[in-house]
Amino acid sequence: MEKPTSGQRPRTCRACGKKFEYPVKDNPATRHHCEDCVAVPADTRKILERLNNRITQLERALRGTAEKPVPPPIAK
Repeated sequence: MEKPTSGQRPRTCRACGKKFEYPVKDNPATRHHCEDCVAVPADTRKILERLNNRITQLERALRGTAEKPVPPPIAK
């Protein structure tokens, strides 16, 4: 089975987290941003990227704490 090249696989937008196909003919999407976020000004997009990264970090941390059982408190 042929492995797709990096330009042929689905991408995730850095600003909004949306999955999108890249490259697609006549589509303004770039390697890092979907067709919706390309239209957003660069300064705003940079802030959205940072917020998206932070949200992703927090989601991972919550998943990690939910999977680990909390030990019962020690009675004195």
